[in-house]
Amino acid sequence: MGIEIVASGAIALAAPAAYWVGIGYPEQNGWWLFILCWLQSAASIVYAYLRLSQRDLQVMPSMADRFLLARRALLYTGFNVILAAFASVTGILPKGLPLPFGLQFIEAIWGTINPAIGWKPTKIGIRQLIINTIFTVLFIITWNK
Repeated sequence: MGIEIVASGAIALAAPAAYWVGIGYPEQNGWWLFILCWLQSAASIVYAYLRLSQRDLQVMPSMADRFLLARRALLYTGFNVILAAFASVTGILPKGLPLPFGLQFIEAIWGTINPAIGWKPTKIGIRQLIINTIFTVLFIITWNK
């Protein structure tokens, strides 16, 4: 998982590069795009690993154990919402940007409460694809406002 998170950071470097090419010069928002893309990817990777690990559970864990199992995914997604909210409130980033990160956090809470016991990896992957697609659309919409 660690290598995947580092690799997603390398891929996230495409965001500021494309942004800077598009506007014609390097600018601070390009670095924000890099950070936000990397953080979202990292949270998505951690959450996917959580869901895949839940498949092997034999019995439904207690609610406390579910949250304990999901603590890393909840920390990543929660941190992202807080960072986006802080940057939005302070005027560094567009106001609506916490919305897509909030979606990812809500999904992590849902996945914590509803473990993927017995799910096939394909079902987990398709759900991740749908959530990430909605995230991307919301991010584009809120970034441009």
